[in-house]
Amino acid sequence: MKLSPEKKRILITNCVIMAFVIVVFLMIWPTLSSMFMPFFLAIIFAYLLNPLVRMLEGKGIKRGLSVAIVVLALLAIIVLAFLSFVPNLISNIASLVANIPQMIESLSRYTNDIQDFIAKYNASGMSQYLNLEQTLKTLGSTVGQMLQGLSNFLIANSGQLMNLVIIPLVMIMLLMDKEVFTNALMYLVPIDFRDEIRKMFCDIDMVIGGFIRGQGLMSILAGILTGVGASVIGLPYASIIGVIAGVTTMIPYFGPAVGMVVICVMALFTSPILMVYILVWMGIVQVICGNVVAPALMSGDVGLHPVLIIFSIFFFGAMFGGLGMILAVPLMGTVRVVMKYLVAGFAQAKADLPTAPKNED
Repeated sequence: MKLSPEKKRILITNCVIMAFVIVVFLMIWPTLSSMFMPFFLAIIFAYLLNPLVRMLEGKGIKRGLSVAIVVLALLAIIVLAFLSFVPNLISNIASLVANIPQMIESLSRYTNDIQDFIAKYNASGMSQYLNLEQTLKTLGSTVGQMLQGLSNFLIANSGQLMNLVIIPLVMIMLLMDKEVFTNALMYLVPIDFRDEIRKMFCDIDMVIGGFIRGQGLMSILAGILTGVGASVIGLPYASIIGVIAGVTTMIPYFGPAVGMVVICVMALFTSPILMVYILVWMGIVQVICGNVVAPALMSGDVGLHPVLIIFSIFFFGAMFGGLGMILAVPLMGTVRVVMKYLVAGFAQAKADLPTAPKNED
């Protein structure tokens, strides 16, 4: 694409404006995150459901009816989950919160046992070297704070019922009027760059679409298998364990490890033997998900270096919390595609600059 001086000026101006908007957005996000989050979630859900709507449209069903079928099917799944799974989950959460004092007491008992072991074998020097007593006290306090924080979080967010209305409403509007929103977005783009922008969005969809859907399905499978395994071996709070395993599996690399640590700590309060059982089972589940399920579900690689993925998890986690950590890879994949097109555009603009004529002696 050959760029005239006017097109180059427009390209540079748009890039500067876009950079300014991004910087301002990042600055105001901590203040307005609670307002933007329902719309952000609605966009994600609409993006995930749009392929199903397109599939029904391809079978000759009108878009409005296709959206209605997909939304009603999703509603049926949610209702089924509430009838079968959510009551048990709520009961488990209430029981867990009620048992926090007993868990802290159990942790103190483990601390005393370790101290008795150290005293029995006259290992006070090692104890002082490792500062074991203080470490265990800190660990007990941290676990107590984590469990109490979980209960406070659930109580604080239980009243946000308005989001249950806003998210599906915006999602349905996005699905119904996808072309209207797409055309409105394209209207903001200069005519000369619309084809490139459309290609860029197609590339973004190819890079992250399969990853998001595949990672989501894999996380659901990991959560179900882990929860069922916990229930079979007799661990309490099996539904909470399944949710923890599913959510942490969405975070690449260290997410499953964090989930294992949290679940093992919960299992330790019941029985060390059960902790070993659930640890082995979670290892088997992760091997199955990583080596069998993931290659079948993931449609492609996002093309990010592992170091960049880890950085993106911390960066977007700091910006958007837990949701940012889950969506870090797709967001960074989007940034990568956008930067690729920007670099290509600037390279083309530089190549089109007139060169000074050579002086001939």
